[in-house]
Amino acid sequence: MIKNLRKRFIFAAMASTFGVLFVIMSILNVANYVRMVSRADDTLDELADNNGQFDSRDFMKELMPDHKDGQLPSNSGESDGNAVTKQDESENIQPPEKPGKKQGDKFSPETPFQTRYFSVVVLDGIVVSYSLDNIAAVDESDAESYAEQIIADGIDKGFIDIYRYMVVDCDDETGGSRIIFVDCRQEIESFKNTLVYSVGVSLLGFLAVFTLVLFWSKKIFKPVADSYEKQKRFITDASHEIKTPLTIIDANTEVIEMVNGESEWTQNTRDQVRRLTSLTNQMVALSRLDENPEPREKSEFDFSEVAYEVIDHFSTLSEVRGKKINADIEDGIKYTGDENSIRQLISILVDNAMKYAVETTPIDISLRRDGRKVRFMLRNLTDEMDEGSQDILFERFYRPDSSRNSETGGSGIGLSLAKSIVEAHKGKITAKCDKDGYITFQVTL
Repeated sequence: MIKNLRKRFIFAAMASTFGVLFVIMSILNVANYVRMVSRADDTLDELADNNGQFDSRDFMKELMPDHKDGQLPSNSGESDGNAVTKQDESENIQPPEKPGKKQGDKFSPETPFQTRYFSVVVLDGIVVSYSLDNIAAVDESDAESYAEQIIADGIDKGFIDIYRYMVVDCDDETGGSRIIFVDCRQEIESFKNTLVYSVGVSLLGFLAVFTLVLFWSKKIFKPVADSYEKQKRFITDASHEIKTPLTIIDANTEVIEMVNGESEWTQNTRDQVRRLTSLTNQMVALSRLDENPEPREKSEFDFSEVAYEVIDHFSTLSEVRGKKINADIEDGIKYTGDENSIRQLISILVDNAMKYAVETTPIDISLRRDGRKVRFMLRNLTDEMDEGSQDILFERFYRPDSSRNSETGGSGIGLSLAKSIVEAHKGKITAKCDKDGYITFQVTL
């Protein structure tokens, strides 16, 4: 139990860590990708506005905003009649703005020289001209191949290989289209490196957290494990200690009956002794299953025959209480496990139905082979049960109606023991109640 609880804690911690790292890594890389695409699109927009070229005059204006059309100033030293003195120049001319500060800081004066780009003009689906002066890695055949692929895809903007492209209409009257390409090799490599590094760092962080959680969870759960072990030891020791006085009480009651005869009081004493003896035996069995959940003695036996025998033991009691048992048992079902535990499992479920089924209503039992699995089902009508799953019935000492249980002798531990037996055999047990009040217990082994 403690091991399972620790495993769940580790799983929850690592799932949370993975979720946080995944979100952080996703945001980082998505933002990096969006930034890369945005810068490439800005460059494409600039090239599209200038027929596939950078307008060098615009960049020169940013460098020397006081010179018309970006022309360099004359160094001849000649002046005309309208010339002004150096002092006037220093008084009237404002210092130029720093380059690269216009249009939202999108470009610097070095952008035209750093950017590798080319363009292709297409008319009626046929490449008619190229502009490859600003790139060395692409020749005419490569440019034509890229253009034909883009025309076939019919997408106006996107990536092809390492190039970001955009299709725009030509400014002339030919009616053709210009496909502009921008080399994004460095940006893509940077994006890939960031992705690889972020995944690597996240993986290392995940492994580091897993190591720490694995280490500290053992220390955190150690007091809980010690307390649980003491609790199991107490239940086992107390159960054994209770057996001795119960045996003495039963023997003394028998002697009293021999001397004075059987009476209502002695019979009541013997009934309570049997009830308490059954409870202590269940507690000991449950404690043993907690300590060693594996079946003690595994062997192949006839499951069908065991079911028939257990049901036959309850035949007399069912007649007395007016609860008919309808058994639909498939013959010859072989199963490998602890026969005594399986016998106890069926007995607990049938006994539970005998106690809590509505009087004069039948109890339906079925046993079937389903491929490699064995399915045992028990169905009966019950009172005051909510529709849906009733797996809470398998909790230890849980009793939905304490007053009724006190009359029937229920202790709230029988179904918990049944669940432990099923889990020891690597199976599953469920309880579901339908809208008509019928509860179905299903065991899958």
